[in-house]
Amino acid sequence: MRKHFFVIIVALLLTATVCAAGCTSNNTSPTPSASATRSATFVPKNISGYRNYTNSSAGVAIQYPPSWQLTEPGGIYANAYFNVNGADMSFTIAAPESVSGQSMTLDGFSQGLISALQQNATNFTYKLSNTTLAGYPAQKIVFTLVSEGTTRQGIIELTLVNDTGYALTYEAAQGVYPTYVGIAQNMMQSFNITG
Repeated sequence: MRKHFFVIIVALLLTATVCAAGCTSNNTSPTPSASATRSATFVPKNISGYRNYTNSSAGVAIQYPPSWQLTEPGGIYANAYFNVNGADMSFTIAAPESVSGQSMTLDGFSQGLISALQQNATNFTYKLSNTTLAGYPAQKIVFTLVSEGTTRQGIIELTLVNDTGYALTYEAAQGVYPTYVGIAQNMMQSFNITG
């Protein structure tokens, strides 16, 4: 387990939020704004045998495997951190910061995070695509990078809802990544914004 990488991702999400409020994107595709609406057909995935995690103060809920450990760091940016004992991987829920009063777009939020990763990681490569998260327009960043000499792979899904940025991150050492990526994708599909 690399809690150091977890701390880096949370710090980069904060940087991305701050940068996104003032940065512009070169992406010319239509961008959902902070006032995005949820799909009327959205229903969070219900995964048999998984535990429910709810954080009412952050307004988030998700399901996770009972064998995974849950940590609530207590900071204002990371709401929950999940991992498997002994595995070099983590899954994080973060609501970095309210952007109320700032002109922020989903493109700006994801581009801010990409810029922060490019500046703070070695050999960072990524693919950006549009998706949905909790029924809201979202963006997905699938990445590979080197941190502390270890090649790591991951997925970050980002959305903006009611002027708050939400990010789900699954990351793991390259050899561990395929073992848990399906579980991480199920967790992302079970994620709900309740607030």
